[in-house]
Amino acid sequence: MTKENPVDSELKRSPDDTNEDSKRCKTEQSDEKSTETDTSTESPAEKKSEVNGSTEVKDSSQNTDRFVYPTKKKYAIMMGFCGDGYRGMALNVGVNTIEEELISALSKCNFIKQENARELGKMYFQRASRTDKGVSAARQVVSSNLNLGPDLKSAVVKLNEALPNDIVVYDIIKATKHFDSHKFASSRVYEYNCPSFAMAPTLGDTWSGYRITPQVLQNVRDFLLNFVGTKNYYNYTSNKSANDPSCFRYIRSITVSDPVVVEDIEYIRIFLHGDSFIYHQIRKIVGMTIAVMRNVAPSDHLEKSFQKERCDVPLAPGLGLVLDEVKMTRYNKKFGKDGMHTPLEWEAYEEKVQDFKLKHILGVIHRKEKAESTMFQWLQTLKKHKFYTGDVLPDILTGDSKSKDTTNSSKEESSKPAESSESAASLNLIENSSG
Repeated sequence: MTKENPVDSELKRSPDDTNEDSKRCKTEQSDEKSTETDTSTESPAEKKSEVNGSTEVKDSSQNTDRFVYPTKKKYAIMMGFCGDGYRGMALNVGVNTIEEELISALSKCNFIKQENARELGKMYFQRASRTDKGVSAARQVVSSNLNLGPDLKSAVVKLNEALPNDIVVYDIIKATKHFDSHKFASSRVYEYNCPSFAMAPTLGDTWSGYRITPQVLQNVRDFLLNFVGTKNYYNYTSNKSANDPSCFRYIRSITVSDPVVVEDIEYIRIFLHGDSFIYHQIRKIVGMTIAVMRNVAPSDHLEKSFQKERCDVPLAPGLGLVLDEVKMTRYNKKFGKDGMHTPLEWEAYEEKVQDFKLKHILGVIHRKEKAESTMFQWLQTLKKHKFYTGDVLPDILTGDSKSKDTTNSSKEESSKPAESSESAASLNLIENSSG
């Protein structure tokens, strides 16, 4: 049997077979072009718009918007806020906090995905320093992964428009991938705004018209130096055991400003610079200082307060407390001069910081102090603390320089002048504060 030559077989193919191959080849080429076109062009019904590096795709056929987020990167949010009316900074579902407002604004601006607004772990969200109820911050740093485009200045403007007036963002700065504002915070500076009459050594001077003398001011400065260095602050916090290592804290410096008169009330500003502070530590430092300056607590009570035995330390009002600055010295030293990252420093925003601080922090503190007499009302509670033992009490608690007798009749007689003096001082303060 003779084998057919393949070439001869190809020549013998009918014209119909040849036409069919040609059609199939053209169809495959057409499909390839169609595939290329689909990957490089958009549907006629879709339109794209670029906003701050983000892409918003509008599908007119379905009348829906599909937002395409930019790539997530780590940023430092340089911000400040007034804590009045907020129950602290940290997010707490169902409670009005600073982070609740910040995260809501970030979500409205599409700087974070909607589904991440309640899952801060996915954003690697972290605050440099926690603040409690009513406490304000002039210079705070928050780190987070954000979906921002290249125009960070526009992002700052947009975010501030979405925030209430008592929260401000000074800048948003691109940070390193693993930047954590809490871990990289080298130290913190807190400020306590204290009416100077709180340091008055006599009850009769406790009113809004009091002006601190140079000697009393120097006494305050000298006394506060006792807190500089590493101390055991077991008696200056709560829910800690006497042997808890976290009770030991290091304070770098404490300074007291010259007095400043706002309307009719004089204030001194106490600045405490430390690596970190334990819960209630600063307010109790101020409380102890006031108690000793007013001769309500004996001078040796300070030394006892640093021991492991529990003793009474007054907690000053939270109204005057402000987180003045978070310092990123460690981060700036490591990355600030590498040519790729911007140092996290405050000098460039100093004018904005002081303007916000004056209007929304110090102004609020003064208005509340004047309207509610917060410090004066707190001073009346000092007599409830147990600093002394025995029957001899200081004049400021009794209104009389005589020692108490052990008889009931003499105790009743000695208590009358005290009530009379406190009532007169209270009336004097109210009359002067309202004017």
